[in-house]
Amino acid sequence: MTNRYIVLFTVGPVQSFIASARKTEDFWSGSYILSHLVREAMKRFYQYGTGCEMIYPLVGKEELRALSLRELRVASLPNRLTAVMEGTEADICGWLQETEQGVRNVFLDFCFQALSRMFPHLSDDERQQLEAMVEQQVQSFLEVYWVAEPYEPSASFRTVRERAERRLGALKNEKHYASVPQQGLVCSVCKEREALRLEEIDDFDRYGEIKRKTANLWRRRAGKFQGRDGDGEDERRVGRVKDNEFLCGICLGKRVARDYFTDLFGAAFRPFPSVLDIGSGDYYAVLMMDGDNMGRWFSGEQKEEYSRTSQKLARFSKEVVPRIVEQQCHGELVYAGGDDVLAFLPVDEALKAAELLRLAFSDEQQGLGEGATASFGLVIAHKKAPLQHVLNEARMLEQKAKQYRNEQTNQQKDALALAVYTRSGEIAEAILPWMIKGKMASSRLEQFVALLKTSISPNFIFHFTQAFAPLLHDKDCPKWENRDMLAVELRRLLKRSVKEGNQWKERDLRSHTDALMALYDAVPSGYDFLHLLKMLTFFRRSEGSDV
Repeated sequence: MTNRYIVLFTVGPVQSFIASARKTEDFWSGSYILSHLVREAMKRFYQYGTGCEMIYPLVGKEELRALSLRELRVASLPNRLTAVMEGTEADICGWLQETEQGVRNVFLDFCFQALSRMFPHLSDDERQQLEAMVEQQVQSFLEVYWVAEPYEPSASFRTVRERAERRLGALKNEKHYASVPQQGLVCSVCKEREALRLEEIDDFDRYGEIKRKTANLWRRRAGKFQGRDGDGEDERRVGRVKDNEFLCGICLGKRVARDYFTDLFGAAFRPFPSVLDIGSGDYYAVLMMDGDNMGRWFSGEQKEEYSRTSQKLARFSKEVVPRIVEQQCHGELVYAGGDDVLAFLPVDEALKAAELLRLAFSDEQQGLGEGATASFGLVIAHKKAPLQHVLNEARMLEQKAKQYRNEQTNQQKDALALAVYTRSGEIAEAILPWMIKGKMASSRLEQFVALLKTSISPNFIFHFTQAFAPLLHDKDCPKWENRDMLAVELRRLLKRSVKEGNQWKERDLRSHTDALMALYDAVPSGYDFLHLLKMLTFFRRSEGSDV
């Protein structure tokens, strides 16, 4: 029998936990808590003697202890671990069970401490009652899965790891859902679990009575969480828990997370900026990035190849992404875990940030290297749009970018999906590949944004849309059949729209028409092209203003 095993260990759920948010700080804390739980799991792995080799993420024992303040403030660990561990089967299983229970205990203690911070004046009986409610919610929510696959010295690392992956997938498919009885109001944030309360709910209580009983507890929250006078839509001027918010134990933990981590690490965790503070206009951007075909990069026969990929991703997420998002583009990074990125950005920096991240990801020194590609979802949203809807839209765009395929070139993925989410709720979407005839898509877009600001009137886009939109009524014909007619009309409208005082030569007009046609050839449909043109008029406004 072998005494060596490949171990996979995951902590979740990821998407639902992060997406349950009403404030930007909820997004940050959801990501950070999962990263912290993974860090705690890694610490326990290293405690089980010298026979543990971390493969992914490639973070050493000493590195876990010596994280800088900047690294501590960003969620930079993925939600899964891959390691090679040495020991008997009983040892390995025992260690993994202890690690799972340790992770659960850390999360439970985190939620209990949040409870104490939110309600510092509870009696012992009241505290025990609420802790029992929180514990039940935590046990039914937190998903921890692990598998250990025997790794013989002569076996292929890739073969054994893929076998472990299949077992892990089967384990997740057999998930058992714990039944948690609920009688009261649902949580204001997640809309899934019951909001914390002390008073019993009677079968005949009407909604108003149920709300009153729930509110009786939340009126007792600590002063620093109380609401302040001001516009209830401006989260800079209200308390961290509004008067009309009732939270479950898990969302309560997210709302109090920075206090917990400030005490834990002995370093101040500043409040995550509101969307109102990101950029100076009426709009802001949410960017999501995900590496393409990552299985191919982790398909090496030897674990050393797997480790090299892990090392490159660690450098990209810890060093490159924060530098691009926060220093070069003045944004706010929510998380950067391997090939996954979520960030908030000013509108006028969004395309630049996406381009820099995409280029860095395929750079030998900064990312995975030549051949690496990534797909992006980028939403420009009004600052009063529901935050959860905006994040869901960004996630859907990222998935659409991954499904991109150009019928002419047969290119797949490696795309940028864009959307504008206006104050009225209107959404315009477009998808295009990162490279369009040897030039970055973002550069082509910024070229026309500059023209709209300086040389041409946006009226040409209005007139073009008015003339060509009715020709797309047939769903079986996603694009206009006569491409030459399209080019002639674009050229004519561009010529008519040149602002007074600007002198365009014939070659300039031809060049700009060809550039627009290159965008048209790259997008999947005529509607994408119309939406893209409309978005160009939006980007020309200063800082995404509503004027």
